[in-house]
Parts: sequence; structure tokens; C-alpha cells
Amino acid sequence: MIDLTRKGVLALLDADPTISKSQRAGVVAILDGKAPVTEPVPRVYSPAETSKLFGVTTKQVRVWAANGKLERVKPGPKAKRGIGYTEASVRALAEGRGRYKSA
Repeated sequence: MIDLTRKGVLALLDADPTISKSQRAGVVAILDGKAPVTEPVPRVYSPAETSKLFGVTTKQVRVWAANGKLERVKPGPKAKRGIGYTEASVRALAEGRGRYKSA
């Protein structure tokens, strides 16, 4: 990583009041190659991918999500629209297991 990129990331971390000092230290350690990245990035299925997988329309996929059968992934905490569905909920629906929304 070039130094300019590293400085930019550090400046963003410093500017975000929601990031604790320990979280910042963890990110810095990862950037410096001193900490292994242990959590894999979860797979997100788009509405089109999900509908194709199940052989239904995207409208039906949205109905399933509204009924709690699929867990939506949103780009941020204040976002109203989702960007897709979690791999775990898509797999669970494919395997015929119950609801995915907690009660």
C-alpha cells in the first residue's frame, strides 16, 4: 500500500467519532500487516441472483424478505433499501428451514 493511501485511511479513521481507539488500533495493525484478518467477508446475494437461484421473480424475493424469510443486507445503519440478502438466509431458505427474522 502506498503511503498516501495509508495516510488517507488513518485520517478517515481519526475523523469518524463512531470508531473506538481499540477498533482504530485493530485496523492499523491490519494495514501494517501485524494482525491477521480472521473474519471472512460474508457473501451477499443480489435480488437478481436470489431470484435466479430459486427460479422466481425478484418481486417474489422481496415478498420473502418482507415476510422474514430472507435477511436483508443494508449498506449502512440508516439505509432504508437493502443491497441484497445474506448467504446464510439464502442457504437456509434453500434447505427449507423456517424463518430468518428474530422474533
